[in-house]
Amino acid sequence: MLDTLKFFLFVILLLITILLNQNVISKKSGERDLSQFWRLENSNGTLKMENQSIPSGVYTALEAALIIESILDHKNDLTTKWIALDNWTYTLDVACDVQDLNFTNVVLTLHGVDTFADVYLNDELLGSTDNMFVRYRFNVRRQLRHECKTTSKLRIELKSPVTTAKALSAKHEQLKIVPECPPEVYNGECHVNLIRKMQASFAWDWGLAAPSMGIWKPVRLEFYDSAKVRDVTFVLSDEETEWSVRIGVHLETGTVARRVKGTLTFKLLGIEIDSPVITVDETSNEAGELFVEGSMIVAKEAVKLWWPNGYGRQTLYNLYVKWEDDLINSIQLRDRDTMISEKIVRVGFRSVQLRQEKANDRGLMFYFLVNEIPIFMKGSNWIPSSVLPESSYDENYVKFLLYAARDANMNMLRVWGGGVYESDYFYQLADELGILIWHDLMFACSTYPADAGFLENVKLEVRQNVRRIQHHPSIALWATNNENEVAIQQNWYGTNGNKNLYVEDYKKLYVETIAPEVEREDKWRTVLISSPSNGKKSVEDGYISANPQDPLYGDVHYYNYDLDGWNPIVYRGGRFVSEYGYQSYPAYTSWPVRVLNNEELADLINHRQHSPLRNAPIKTMIEKNLPMPLETSPNYWRDMIYLSQVSQAMIVKTETEVYRSKRLEHGTMGALYWQLNDVWIAPSWSSIEYGGKFKILHYWMKEMLAAHHVVAYINTLKRLDLYAIRDTLGPDEQWKIEVNIHRWDSFMPVDNLTYDAITVPENTVVKVDSYDIYEHLHKKNLAPKDHLLLINLYRNGVKEAENFVFLDKVKNAAQLTTSPNVKLTLATVSCNPANSIMRVSIELSVSRPVAFLYMELTPENSALKQCQFSRNGFLQFSPIQTVYMQCVDPGCKSKLASSDISTLSVNRLMNK
Repeated sequence: MLDTLKFFLFVILLLITILLNQNVISKKSGERDLSQFWRLENSNGTLKMENQSIPSGVYTALEAALIIESILDHKNDLTTKWIALDNWTYTLDVACDVQDLNFTNVVLTLHGVDTFADVYLNDELLGSTDNMFVRYRFNVRRQLRHECKTTSKLRIELKSPVTTAKALSAKHEQLKIVPECPPEVYNGECHVNLIRKMQASFAWDWGLAAPSMGIWKPVRLEFYDSAKVRDVTFVLSDEETEWSVRIGVHLETGTVARRVKGTLTFKLLGIEIDSPVITVDETSNEAGELFVEGSMIVAKEAVKLWWPNGYGRQTLYNLYVKWEDDLINSIQLRDRDTMISEKIVRVGFRSVQLRQEKANDRGLMFYFLVNEIPIFMKGSNWIPSSVLPESSYDENYVKFLLYAARDANMNMLRVWGGGVYESDYFYQLADELGILIWHDLMFACSTYPADAGFLENVKLEVRQNVRRIQHHPSIALWATNNENEVAIQQNWYGTNGNKNLYVEDYKKLYVETIAPEVEREDKWRTVLISSPSNGKKSVEDGYISANPQDPLYGDVHYYNYDLDGWNPIVYRGGRFVSEYGYQSYPAYTSWPVRVLNNEELADLINHRQHSPLRNAPIKTMIEKNLPMPLETSPNYWRDMIYLSQVSQAMIVKTETEVYRSKRLEHGTMGALYWQLNDVWIAPSWSSIEYGGKFKILHYWMKEMLAAHHVVAYINTLKRLDLYAIRDTLGPDEQWKIEVNIHRWDSFMPVDNLTYDAITVPENTVVKVDSYDIYEHLHKKNLAPKDHLLLINLYRNGVKEAENFVFLDKVKNAAQLTTSPNVKLTLATVSCNPANSIMRVSIELSVSRPVAFLYMELTPENSALKQCQFSRNGFLQFSPIQTVYMQCVDPGCKSKLASSDISTLSVNRLMNK
């Protein structure tokens, strides 16, 4: 009995001991997210906001507190300028957990602070931040241990980016960093090129000045005893029958140099291969960073290839990396997890090469060879999804935009250099959707400093961001800047007086600093110095070519506001056109005016038109090709907005289709129009408005970028050039093309040309004919101004694509009926409560053909979001057509009627 009592007493004492020491035996490495319950206040404490959540920014916090209206409304970019001139402080009470302090490393990690800040813990300065693209780490174990009986106070004191940039400018009096300020019409701020912040945040020709401040990425406390796996890189070498894989692991051992001993294990989950184990016994650098590399061989038959959108599946594999400290086997009471760090990244097996061999005519080619297939890159340019960085990582909106790109048959997006390095989610989704990424580093349209401090700051920025995203198969190419070579060579900013000095600094920054840093972190991809550039030829020319826009080399950016953009003969193309486009206005109902009328709308449009050319190019192009509305009409701006979108769509369609066809004559192998998305409702080059509404251009993109397409246009000899375009793989196919000649007022063709049994090999362009169409019309006594061509493409007996060609300007089409009696009927309306998706079937009936039939929801339906029609802005040459619409209808509460959708057409404006 006594022995039994002793045993129970022993058990009770053991349990008490375990409970008293549970901070030791239950301790696991990990992290604590510090995202909730922050306080924000301005410099004099007159504005205070509680319960802020990270990500956070001053503008969004002030709007949420109803202190300001949204900076995106009205002219609030002017009325809110005071915000960026003040200093702001974020404060958080950090509860101390004793068990956290048993770790060797208790690291405060700031993944993104925008931009200049001093960081304090319990009034002790931990350090400062001066780059919004850099992750900052501070070991705070000592500070937390000292104050663990009470709550610790974390304070991040933000400094005005506007006044900081101005102060920095005083250091560059001898060689000014130009441009010092944006054009006056931007209503922007100065000296953004002196600071490492989103360059577009001080205003751009498409965007407002919103010099944001805040904590735009997570803040975390990280706990570990040994080392933490921060980043994993993945480099493939394509051998004949196998893939040679090099896996790089970036470990962190805290924030100071420290010796670690352990093993790294690599596994490709789901693939039967040997998993290498690497023994590590090394000391990290003074920042607590250690790089370890391993390798493996993967038989090609063991994995499936990753393909760009349209060419195959996007097969991805999970790569598992595990760090295990040698001390793990000697630990008794402490949990094994304290010495382990794991990470999984998704990788793809593919090869991407930028080829620049000699061309058949002159110059060098410039194209991407993906899995040994030369692929024409078709897509757009991506700017940040929000001008406020704390909102730019919104996963729902990023997903919406990337799906819109994928569904429009794009296979490449260019992440432009005036924005941000995007979120992990952005690249993950690009991997899944097969969208290759041409990636600029974040330098654009400017000269930059090249002093030692600036270069060291940039090195850290490049290292961290390239390491973070390098493993993604969607990354195709790096370019160190946007338009900075051409800016110097063409004296955009008055640099000719000190050109040699500016060129010297250019080379210091991009050639001697950024490019080597990228190449050190990513041995898998090509690094271009600039875009546009002559590629290899630019290197031979000492990195500043005489003509960085030479169409025989590299990539070009092409904009022309003088010639008629509807006319295909103005486009010659280049090897790769990485920017081109034209402006239009967002939809009539999208503008954030207080009263929707001509006067209010004109005032806001003029305010937000940042192009130094103002609205003249838009109006001029409409006048050249379309009937103009009367300026006295109460519907003047509604009609002008609609016509601007028609004109933009026609210009970009014409240019894109010329480039796709020029694969034959000029070796053009890429067309990325400017730009996919927007940051506010304003005149711009985008195909998707801010918020998600498609312009007519984006509706057309799906057809003009289709994998199987027919392209036709009138060439310089006034002949009809006809092309069959196939962007798929497989055996030769037999296609049929019909060219129907229609009167503008008739559903039925008056004549046609038929091309049967056209042999179309895989992944190519076939020139079908160059036909004297005007001679044909003359023989048939058909006036060009009264007729147009409607062209159909058939594969396997089924119509797959259609296109059209105007034989004269649309404004001259006298036969185009002004009253086509458009009738819109809702055939079906349904909404799924599970996902709030409304689906609508719309029947459109007309008595005569309609030019550019456009549908838009009336303003009363503002509850419906991201509405998309299956087609819009199209030519209707059939009495009845069915179109589908899909919207997000939160809670499925909307009641939609036919009268809620208005229609517009060019027909109404004829003869006015």
